[in-house]
Amino acid sequence: MSASSKVQDKPERVGFGVEELDQIKKMERLHCSHRQVPSPMGGFLMELAVRPEEDGTSTILFECKTSALRFELPLRISTWRERRKVRMQADEGLDPMCPRGELGPRLVRRGKDFFCPHCSIMFGRVP
Repeated sequence: MSASSKVQDKPERVGFGVEELDQIKKMERLHCSHRQVPSPMGGFLMELAVRPEEDGTSTILFECKTSALRFELPLRISTWRERRKVRMQADEGLDPMCPRGELGPRLVRRGKDFFCPHCSIMFGRVP
């Protein structure tokens, strides 16, 4: 297997083609907890769109309320701990909540998978 075919196997993140936010983990935590995300230009960011990526991640497009500049926030794929937490909630007969948010939104079903309606990340399979 050549090096070029290894690169082609991994889907590339498309995004929105604008500047990425700094401090990705902090911004992700704020966004998933339904708190205001600060803008690098001052003020706060407003969510415009969410794009699910082929590799299981998502990208969120924000617009600064004060400068109208746009920024994107790439979200990471769900971890095994997050998926285990969702599976435990489902096994107990509860409606699973998004493990990334403090009071997280209820996860929705798409086929046989649980997805967060806020960020389009898959958090496990329906039992």
